[in-house]
Amino acid sequence: MVIKLINKYLLALILFLAFLIRFYDINQLPSLNPDEAALGYNSYSLILTGKDEHGDPFPLHFKSFGDYKPGGYIYLDLPFIAVFGLTETAVRLPNLILSILTIFLVFKLILLLSSSKPLALVTSFCLSISPWHIHFSRGAWESSTALFFIIFGIYLFYKYIINHQKKYIYFFPIPLVFSLYTYHSSRIIVPLLFIILFIIYKKNIFSNIKSFLMSLTIAFLLTFPVLFSFINHGGLTRFSGVGLTADYGPVSRAEELINHHANVKLINRLIHNKRFLYLISWGENYLSHFDYNFLFLKGDEVPRSKSPDMGQLYLIELPLLILGLIKIIKSNKFHLKIFIFTLLFISPIASSLTFQSPSALRSLPMIIPLTVLVSFGIHSIFILKNRIINFVLILVYLFSFIFYLDAYFIHSPKRYPSAWNRGFSEIIPYINQNKNKFENIYVTNLYDQPYILYLFYSKYPPKLIQSQIKLTPADKFGFSTVNQIDNITFSIPESIPPNSLIIEASDYLSTQESFKIYTK
Repeated sequence: MVIKLINKYLLALILFLAFLIRFYDINQLPSLNPDEAALGYNSYSLILTGKDEHGDPFPLHFKSFGDYKPGGYIYLDLPFIAVFGLTETAVRLPNLILSILTIFLVFKLILLLSSSKPLALVTSFCLSISPWHIHFSRGAWESSTALFFIIFGIYLFYKYIINHQKKYIYFFPIPLVFSLYTYHSSRIIVPLLFIILFIIYKKNIFSNIKSFLMSLTIAFLLTFPVLFSFINHGGLTRFSGVGLTADYGPVSRAEELINHHANVKLINRLIHNKRFLYLISWGENYLSHFDYNFLFLKGDEVPRSKSPDMGQLYLIELPLLILGLIKIIKSNKFHLKIFIFTLLFISPIASSLTFQSPSALRSLPMIIPLTVLVSFGIHSIFILKNRIINFVLILVYLFSFIFYLDAYFIHSPKRYPSAWNRGFSEIIPYINQNKNKFENIYVTNLYDQPYILYLFYSKYPPKLIQSQIKLTPADKFGFSTVNQIDNITFSIPESIPPNSLIIEASDYLSTQESFKIYTK
C-alpha cells in the first residue's frame, strides 16, 4: 500500500526534494553577486520611479554596468520585489520557481517523447539532484530562467508534432521568444534550434503551412522589439566585449607565425590568417564543453560558477552517460533522439563564441540532454532487475550527492569568498551607520561592482542615484562601474585625507573576515 502510494506521488516527491535543495538557506548561500543585485535593484527602481538606475523608463535592455542586461528577469521580479521587498530571496524566487517547473516540464517532455513514465521519472529525479542545475537554480541566474522557456517551447512544439494538436503550432514560439528577452545566449541557441527542427519536421509543418506562417508572423512581431533594442542599445557592444574577438591571442599568434618567415608573402598570410586561427580557437572552445575535466572532475574555471572538487556532473554519471548514449543510438525513439542530439549540439555554441570557455553558465542547456542520456543508462540498468547492481548504483549516487552538498554548502563559501562578494550584507549597514560621521568613506574595489551592492543593501532611493550616477569609461571587456555615491568612493587612494573611514579587502582564508576597517 505504501509503495503504491509512493509510486503515485513520486513526481510530487521529486519536485518537493528539488524545492528543498534549492530553497534551503537561499537568502544566505550563495552571497548576493553584483549581477543579482543589479537585477533586483533595477526592478526596485522601476517599482518606485518607473525608471531604471540610469533614469531610462521601462527599457528592454538595462544599461547597468554597460553590459546591457536583457530585461526579462527584471520584469519577472517586479511582483516579488513589490511583495517581499528588496531582499536576496525576493530577487531569487522567480528563477527558483521556474527551475522547479523546468524539472516538471522535462518529465512531461520525456514522457511525451519516449512514452515511458519510468524513464521520465528517472530523468526528473536526476535533474533535481544535478549539481549543474542546482547551482544555477539557487541564484538569480537568467540562464536558468531562459532554460525554462526553451524547454517549454520545445515541449509545446512536440505536442503539435506527436499529438497533432493544431493549436500548439501557434503557442510554441511564444516561450522561445520570451527566452530572447531573458538571456543573451538564447539569441543564438533559439534560432539554431528553430532552424534544425524546421528542417527535420518540415513535412509536419508544411501540412499546416498557413497556421505555421501565422505563428511565424506572431513570433517575428514579438521578437522585433528585443532585436531593435539589442542593436540600438549596446547589445553589439556587449558581444564585442565578451566575444571570441575580445581575445587577441589569435591575432598575436598570426603575427608571430608570419614573422617566422624571412619573406612575408601572400601564401604565408593565407596560411597564418588570424581568421583561420579564430576558427581553430572557436573549435577548441566548442569541444572544451565535452572535456572530461570540465564535465566530471574540475568543472568551470570561474569560481562563481562551480563547487570545489566537483565537475558539472557526478563522476558516477560518466559510465551511465556512455551506456545511455549506446542505448539511445540503438533505440527506435526517433523524436527523443532528435531532441537529445539537437539540444546537445547547439547548447555549447553561444558559450564557444566567447573567450571564456568552457562556460557552465552560458552552456547550461547542455544539462538537459546529458541528464536524459544518464537517465537512459540508469533506466537500462534498472530494467535488468539485478538487486546487487541496483543497490550499488543507488549507494554510489547517494555518496556523490552527499559529497556535492558538503562541497557546495560547507566548502564553497570558504574556498571562494571573494567570488561571491561575501560580507557586503554586513558591511553596508555599518557604512550607513557611520556615513554622516566621516567626511570621506573609501571602500575597496577589489570585489566586483561594489556600488550596486551598496545600492541594494542600503535600499538607496532610486531617484537620488538617477540624478548622480556616472559610469566610468568601459574596460576592454565592455564593463563600466560607478566610482562614487555621495561621500562614498569605491576605491582607496594612496593618499587618504583626514576624517576618513577606510574599508579594505581582507584575506578571508586567513582572517575569516571579508573586510578590514580603520579610520584616519
